[in-house]
Amino acid sequence: MNNLGKTTAISTIHSTQTDTLRTVGSAAVDEAVNFTITAGTTPTFITNLVEKVAIPFAVTFTQQLVQHYSGENELARQTQKALMDEGNAMEFDLIRSTLVSGASGTIQKMSGILEAISKSTNTTVHSSGTTFSASILNGLMRTQWTNSNGNTPTDLFVGPFLRSVIDSFVQKTNQLVQVPVNTINSMIDVYTTSFGNINVHVHRYITVSGTDATGRVLAVRPETLKIAYLQRPYIQELATTGPADQKAVIADLTLETRNQDSNFWASGFDID
Repeated sequence: MNNLGKTTAISTIHSTQTDTLRTVGSAAVDEAVNFTITAGTTPTFITNLVEKVAIPFAVTFTQQLVQHYSGENELARQTQKALMDEGNAMEFDLIRSTLVSGASGTIQKMSGILEAISKSTNTTVHSSGTTFSASILNGLMRTQWTNSNGNTPTDLFVGPFLRSVIDSFVQKTNQLVQVPVNTINSMIDVYTTSFGNINVHVHRYITVSGTDATGRVLAVRPETLKIAYLQRPYIQELATTGPADQKAVIADLTLETRNQDSNFWASGFDID
């Protein structure tokens, strides 16, 4: 939610035009002949659906009168919690949601990053239990550099187990780094490869305990992915049918994918 830029959706179906350059080759011509027009490349569209995310809640009038240990009015506290729950739900679906058309009474859902960027050239499924290593990350970056014409990812997102694995990578540096005498610094913030630097982040929804049997790594170039809002989060008053205030935090959004090739994800890594 914080890492990606924001843009505007104008419909429940959101499309982004992408294009490619000509295949690189010599463009030398004779100085005395007429030019021959050759076919250019054709633009394509990457389409996603706008998803409605809502957290409804109710607080009885009695609970608003009771003095709670929080020291706050219970309606104000529950509103604050709902806003946080809404943010978590949007974050979860921006990463993990799979496309659902919404036809025949089903709930319309967006295609999240893991699905939206996936191509045969940037998605890798390793044998279950493969140990994640610096050589694997280097290989993923090298492959992506080739596939994306040098526009490699700048941010790597992993779960807590693989974050610890990355911290154990052997560092090579020519710069003297001083830390306080009572501090041990074993964290890697930026991993440098021959194909670009990549910032390392731990993220709670990349690998979900009890859902994902193996670890995943997601690498993105944030400028190629945007959050497209049809309606930014707002609080709506709901009809009251009893002695309670009923409200909902609502938003309509989708993921805008401007370039799949500059991102990659890989799965199958050991997390135990």
